[in-house]
Amino acid sequence: MNRDEIIIKIAERVHECLRQIHNTTGENRPNIRTTKDKSWIKNHGTDQIDTAATDYALLPSDWQAERKIGAEIALDAIIDHTKMGLPLDKNFIEQTSGILHAKWLERNSGRATIAQKNSYEILPESEKEKDRAFVLAAIAVHKSLQG
Repeated sequence: MNRDEIIIKIAERVHECLRQIHNTTGENRPNIRTTKDKSWIKNHGTDQIDTAATDYALLPSDWQAERKIGAEIALDAIIDHTKMGLPLDKNFIEQTSGILHAKWLERNSGRATIAQKNSYEILPESEKEKDRAFVLAAIAVHKSLQG
């Protein structure tokens, strides 16, 4: 499996996890987001997507890309960490989740809620779970590829 395929596998897994988190905490309410994917908009007649009700493969390209960026950050951290012989433990998960959050905030500050604009350390647990989802999915995929 090449790197791009691994990233997509992680992104798919993360998206499913994020859908579950939303549907558990959001009482199955829609998670309506806006897309800029012109082709997707043309095909669907709207720029609105319910990401909690949509499989990864059916997401607009910008939302797939958002998942892939996080997956790539998490995978790179895992590769670097394991090359140094360090464990993928709770400290790694929390540190990498903090990095993911900071990088997400750099890309998404305009749509971040007040709570999401905080540093990872003081985020509500529900927000930390979203960042951890990327790290945990990447660890699971990485381990599955190790044999």
